[in-house]
Amino acid sequence: MNTRKILVVSSDPELNGIIKISALTLTKLNCQVSIIETAVQETALKESGVVNLDLIIVDLDEKKFDPLNMIREIRSKEDSKIKKIISVYSDKADKEETYKAGCDSIMSKTEFKKAVNNILKF
Repeated sequence: MNTRKILVVSSDPELNGIIKISALTLTKLNCQVSIIETAVQETALKESGVVNLDLIIVDLDEKKFDPLNMIREIRSKEDSKIKKIISVYSDKADKEETYKAGCDSIMSKTEFKKAVNNILKF
C-alpha cells in the first residue's frame, strides 16, 4: 500500500481536525495518508523539503508569519519546485498574489472541507 505524505501548515484546530478525520477515513478505505502538522514557519520550511512529500496545505489565515513569503521560500528550493501546494482561506484572499507566490490551487475553507477526501486521495 502506498502512503501519501501531507504537510499541513495551520493553527486552525477545525481545519486540522477535518484533515485528520478525512485521513483516517481514507486509511479505512485502503488509502494510507500520513499527516505532518505545524503552525511554525521554520518547521514548515524544514518539513517541506522531505523527499516523499506529496502535498502541502497552507492556511492563508495564519497570523504568526506571512504564508505567501513561506510559499515563496518553499518554491525557491530545488527539491520543492514540483510539490503541489494548496492554500485555503476563510474570508478573502488575493488569489493573484497567491498564485504568483507559487501556489497551485487556492480555495475557501468551505470549498476545501467539501472536497478534502478527494484532495487527500489524489
